[in-house]
Amino acid sequence: MELASLSGRLTTHRQVPSHFPRGVSKHSLPGALGYTKHGMHSLRSKVVTSFSSNAANPVELIKNSMYSLYGKYNCQRIVDSLELNLSQGEVVNYIEGKGEQRASSFLEGLRAIPYHDVHNGQFPWLEKLETEYLQIRNELNEALENPDLSSIGNSIWVPAARDDAIAYGPSWRTLVLQDRCQWEETNTKLFPATTRLLRDAACPSVEVFFARQPPKTGIKPHTDNTNFILTAHVGLDVPEDLSWMQVGDFKKYWKNGEALVADTSFIHSTANESETDDRYVLIVRFWHPDMSEVERQAMHFLFDALDDPTKSGILVAERQAKSRMPPGGRRRNKKASVGDGLGLLSKGMR
Repeated sequence: MELASLSGRLTTHRQVPSHFPRGVSKHSLPGALGYTKHGMHSLRSKVVTSFSSNAANPVELIKNSMYSLYGKYNCQRIVDSLELNLSQGEVVNYIEGKGEQRASSFLEGLRAIPYHDVHNGQFPWLEKLETEYLQIRNELNEALENPDLSSIGNSIWVPAARDDAIAYGPSWRTLVLQDRCQWEETNTKLFPATTRLLRDAACPSVEVFFARQPPKTGIKPHTDNTNFILTAHVGLDVPEDLSWMQVGDFKKYWKNGEALVADTSFIHSTANESETDDRYVLIVRFWHPDMSEVERQAMHFLFDALDDPTKSGILVAERQAKSRMPPGGRRRNKKASVGDGLGLLSKGMR
């Protein structure tokens, strides 16, 4: 869906780049799973330094590396998204019948749907996880019964450490298996069956973690600020009919063994209304299926480059990107096809 065709009013706060369509405002810093706030501040700082010292502009270095690796045509949407974020812009859409979408890490042309149909054939990997959910739940229960879990794992049940942590509150906790395409070596060894299921199902994941929400708690309305990542939840041990997630104009209840796929760039909130029971779900954040394989690889390169946006850091990110490519995979200048799988993007998939 083209952004210009969306019904909704324009929210304007400051000027934004002229090539961005209606619905763009400039007033928000980067969000959660897109370009990190730390990485973007670092990049902006280095841009200022480059102008004052005649050093190489890191934005131009990143763009040139991306064009060389993937071809300008294939990654132009990624570059446009980066430029929007650098301008501190935010896309704001009020979509009739769907709700409010807000994203500062925004890729043009992606379908904006609060809840995707899990069983329309587009997410076979997720249907596989539904089938095997008891195996995942049993492994989680075994871990929860281990009194040494916190000491042998890495950052077990930590609170939200994000810009929107206030919305999540102190009670929402996570146990991470994968972060930005990188598997967490310590924790995946504690959950070998779950990790194997994710890999064998060819899950196009960027992040994977267990999430715990205690009774009588909730997450306030907020956005994850990124439209090119979708969020899947698999109900593992949930108080059915008492725990729910509202995404845009739609509210759904978690059920054990069933999955939900949400676009969390829409304003969303959650609640566990049980008086006694925690709610446990497996959360998988994954590339929007409207992104091409090359765009996913280009975005992975951008994640790596933003970790260290110096000349040497960008060169390291470029070498890492080349190592993930198939032979002869550089500079694919014809239009890339859109696929559902992660392909060679994930560091931990092979």
